[in-house]
Amino acid sequence: MHGPQTNARSSSGVLGGRSVPEALAGGTPLGPPHDGDGRFANWSRTVTSRPVVWHEPKSEEEIAAVVRDAFAAKQRLRVVGAGHSWSAIAAPEEIGVSLDRWSGIDGETPGTVTARAGTRLRDLNAELAERGLALPILGSITRQSIAGAIATGTHGSSLVHGNLASLVEGMRLLTGSGEELELAAGDERLEGARVHLGALGAVTHLTLRVVPAFRLAQVVEGVAVGEIASRLEAIGRSAEFVKVWWLPHTPLAYIYRYERTDEPTSRRPTPEAERWFEERIMHGLVLPVTLAAHRWRPAMIPAWNRAMMRTFLQKPRRVGPSVAMLTTPMPVRHRETEAVVPLATAGEAFNRLVHLIDTEGVRVNFIVELRFVRGDDGWLSPAQGGDVVQLGAYAGQTPEVNRYFAEFWRQMRRLGARPHWGKEMDHDAEEIRALYPLASRFGALRDELDPGRVFTNEFLDRVLGS
Repeated sequence: MHGPQTNARSSSGVLGGRSVPEALAGGTPLGPPHDGDGRFANWSRTVTSRPVVWHEPKSEEEIAAVVRDAFAAKQRLRVVGAGHSWSAIAAPEEIGVSLDRWSGIDGETPGTVTARAGTRLRDLNAELAERGLALPILGSITRQSIAGAIATGTHGSSLVHGNLASLVEGMRLLTGSGEELELAAGDERLEGARVHLGALGAVTHLTLRVVPAFRLAQVVEGVAVGEIASRLEAIGRSAEFVKVWWLPHTPLAYIYRYERTDEPTSRRPTPEAERWFEERIMHGLVLPVTLAAHRWRPAMIPAWNRAMMRTFLQKPRRVGPSVAMLTTPMPVRHRETEAVVPLATAGEAFNRLVHLIDTEGVRVNFIVELRFVRGDDGWLSPAQGGDVVQLGAYAGQTPEVNRYFAEFWRQMRRLGARPHWGKEMDHDAEEIRALYPLASRFGALRDELDPGRVFTNEFLDRVLGS
């Protein structure tokens, strides 16, 4: 977890499709992130691998053919979405499969839509808006594929709503031998497959719960950092959607609350205009230069944070569509790790984080984020068993980030925190079994659906066992 992770497993076999050189020569853009020569690279560029072949199927039949060929050849396959995970969960070693060409909504019933697994959240949101619909909850970023976001337990911030995986009402996947499997509501295996880690099969369709489109009013409150821990549960229950941001080395944390409203969308600035400014100017121009300076002169970080606290975190009341209000601009590249703790102990977790920053002399140039997630029954869901707070420690690449993350997890492990599957983590299978009481059931389901371990990589071997 504490340094860039790599995964360079390779194989001499090439199945169907195109080898990496052939794919590039053909001029068709590879779906997953890559650096121009077929190498997989996640969004933050902390994980890379070099699969032997990429496949970009355009139909369910083509996806099944790729899986069957991998099964016959006893090769490893990873289905890759946007690569927007800081962990190595998506890194393909032998066969990489992008479902970018398998996207869109295939069906709609009252209260649900069925989407193809490769659909990016931003495209799904746009299609739902055209139908007057919306997802009840969203995470911060919308560039992920819907299947990938669900696979890692991606979440927003609400004690009224669960993570995105909790919206799944049905799932179709291809098992390790390429056979089609439908998991419908009432099938206990669906609870196991909600947060599936890409370990059970190639998901092709997801039926998701939706609601009529709605608008939200955002109100921001600054609170002394020392008051957050004791008020944390009350803060989490103070609005339908609520999160806390704290920029280290500053005296105030900011509570962002969002409540439903029938008011019209704010005009000055509009949510779209504000998003454009933050994404293109702040995250696109200002912050890259600033973070580069921090890398060479970490001593300037506290003063910079104090200057940014009120201008960047404090915002006026504004109203907009739920998609605009619950998501954030695509941020500047940075690193993230995240600990999941029960709501009852989240205050102590936050205090420990504040204390380590204050006493260890670690200079942190990115926010600390606290998000609330309603408990669920997903076997490997970080919120399995009860309401939780997901405490995010983020940082630009500085000389101190590895020490920051290491000390963060030293403290969080003492509280029995679970890791976020899509963030930097160094947990092994023994730890995961201790943290997830239903991990053995997930392992049994994995044995049933993928006994040949087609859908695996080094990351899954480490966290689930080989």
